[in-house]
Amino acid sequence: MRISMKSVVSVAVRVVLSLCFVAQAWPGVSRGEMPIPGLPSDAVPVTATDDLFHSEASLNTFLNACGYEVGYSVVQLSSGRVLDRLADREVCLASMVKVFCLTELFRQAADGLDLDATTITVPGHGEQTLRAAADLMIGISDNDATQALAEYLGRDRVNAIPELMGIEGLSDQVLPSETRLHEVLDDRIQGKRTAAEGLPMHGTARAMATFYERLYQHQVVSPQVSRMLLAFFERHPKPFSRDYREAFAFAGKGGNILWTRPPRHYSMMGWGLLLTEPHGRPGEAAHDTLEGMQERGPIALCVWGEWFPAEMPPEEQQAFLSRVTDSLIATLEAPQRAAKRLEPELILQL
Repeated sequence: MRISMKSVVSVAVRVVLSLCFVAQAWPGVSRGEMPIPGLPSDAVPVTATDDLFHSEASLNTFLNACGYEVGYSVVQLSSGRVLDRLADREVCLASMVKVFCLTELFRQAADGLDLDATTITVPGHGEQTLRAAADLMIGISDNDATQALAEYLGRDRVNAIPELMGIEGLSDQVLPSETRLHEVLDDRIQGKRTAAEGLPMHGTARAMATFYERLYQHQVVSPQVSRMLLAFFERHPKPFSRDYREAFAFAGKGGNILWTRPPRHYSMMGWGLLLTEPHGRPGEAAHDTLEGMQERGPIALCVWGEWFPAEMPPEEQQAFLSRVTDSLIATLEAPQRAAKRLEPELILQL
């Protein structure tokens, strides 16, 4: 068989490009622990279709080829089935931690604090009742409302909520002051790609999933506080999903951060959620919404991504993590379908 010089050169170029991709995608290969901004968005691995992954192995093969970090902890509460990836790595949780401020608010409300008669000053919004400030904190993720609530309720009390619940894997300064948070982010952007233990506003996916598991069990502080939280989240739905918006009711909070010190930048996004059947919908109707579902049950989860590239806007980050989230749900809801279907072919765009 005759092989042309042109074919040899073509093969050699492809090999070199593939090796370059690997060196960028896995920082430990060539760059040690130094942070890297990530790959340009057009170098992110994509699949041949926009379908979901239906097995954890195929999803992780996809995630392993990305130039940024992605972790998750997922528990199907009816079966106890667990899916996890980097579930015990401490990462910046961003606005996900606002649920602890909300928890302390309702803990004090259960002790008699009147959320509708008590007011605080929220920069940019003037005088607000505590309930209205909570709506700003969760509904539009207003940072000024969060800081005002934390100061009124007592920051130490807010930070004590994880310990009060016995949840390990969360910082003892889960909601730091803005000044302290800025110091932490400056350290992250100049330091190692993996966070040191115990940094303010940091915690693990497993810890956040545990919070939502306790919420489903009405064990967040007390049954009364848990019911208050669930009712509040029902007024502020956060689906973070494309394929399962109608199949589940979503309760929880997301967050994202972009921290820039040119030429370096740090970006993260993630969410913690409790997924349950929508109120007023019979179980049979919910099963009909997605073909092939075999088992339905509540799900507690946390999904996060760190070190997204500067060229990747928040909308693309959210779409990416929504696909990860939906793939995890699909894996739990239709496990036997994974053995029957062919996973989309993985294509590396170089």
